[in-house]
Amino acid sequence: MIFKAFGVMLLVLAVRRFWKMSLKVEIYKKGYINRPGPCRNVLPIETGSEDIALASNGIAFISSGFKNYCEHASDPRNKLFVGRIYKFDFNMPNEDAVEVNLPNELGEYFNPHGVSLWQDPIKGEMRLFVANHRQEGETVEILRYNNEANSFSLVRSVRHELFTSVNDVVAVGPDSFYAANDAYIRGCWRIVEAFLGLPWCTVVYYDGKDAQIVEKGEGFNSLAVSEDGSSVFLTIPFDQQVNIYKRHKKDGSLEFNRSIEVGCTIDNVFIDHTTGDLWFGGHPSAHVLGKHIADTDAKAPSQVIRVHPKGPVDDPFSSYQLFSSFGDDGELVSGSSSVALYKNRLLIGTIVHKAAICEINTVRN
Repeated sequence: MIFKAFGVMLLVLAVRRFWKMSLKVEIYKKGYINRPGPCRNVLPIETGSEDIALASNGIAFISSGFKNYCEHASDPRNKLFVGRIYKFDFNMPNEDAVEVNLPNELGEYFNPHGVSLWQDPIKGEMRLFVANHRQEGETVEILRYNNEANSFSLVRSVRHELFTSVNDVVAVGPDSFYAANDAYIRGCWRIVEAFLGLPWCTVVYYDGKDAQIVEKGEGFNSLAVSEDGSSVFLTIPFDQQVNIYKRHKKDGSLEFNRSIEVGCTIDNVFIDHTTGDLWFGGHPSAHVLGKHIADTDAKAPSQVIRVHPKGPVDDPFSSYQLFSSFGDDGELVSGSSSVALYKNRLLIGTIVHKAAICEINTVRN
């Protein structure tokens, strides 16, 4: 009798969870074309532009060639992807992206996911932090950029037992960063973890020597930090929200402030430090996105969301406005995951598809 009651309880919980998730994946939602101005694809990117990190001079670094954790849920062509870092110059928008040479120490298996850039305010040194899904374990690579040689050199590879499935990383110093684990399990069983809503996702702070967990929950994805380093932003795609935390610089701990409901399955977050706006690569239909991951010829719609703060300086997102700044049916870019803004140009990346650059001719509030 006890086992029967337990089984009924599990069934009820499973049905409830399935119903909740079905409301979020938006099976029947379409993608609508909404361009802020003329757009074109950025060559030669064909195998994803999952995340973008932007330098103050308008140079964008793009991670490409991400291989999915679960081959059974992916297009067979995905396992042939080659991990790369491209750079794109916003100041020359008609030019192609250029592949940056990687250090030999990374070996043949470079599987980049989220990226973040740290710039030395005095020396001008650029370090790119890369979430790398190495076969032997989750790693954050810290790479020094050499513009003249168009290459990266390896500063260090950081590995820690708390890095379980690093989706994204955000640098807060030359050797310190936050990493977002989107699951505890790396392989296909991560799907069960997500379905059951297990709170096994974590945000980990690494201070240059050791790591500690500073947040736990479910569905974590990407990270960003405000220009003054006082706030950290964490996206939770299936809840269609971004969490905002107060950052305590002394020990790296995070204090929850508020959540913003975006109304779209958002992916990576970008901060416009001029206006404080949050920009998101987003997916109108997570269901169609899943089909696209399984077969890249099946297009998935794309959307870019902007959140404009209207609150006071000490709590800017206590009031805000939501804007849909870009939309596509999947022909130009399929499955948009990232975005970067420089002056009046918008760079849009995808998980396993192309990238696009758009001129912004519309007036932004």
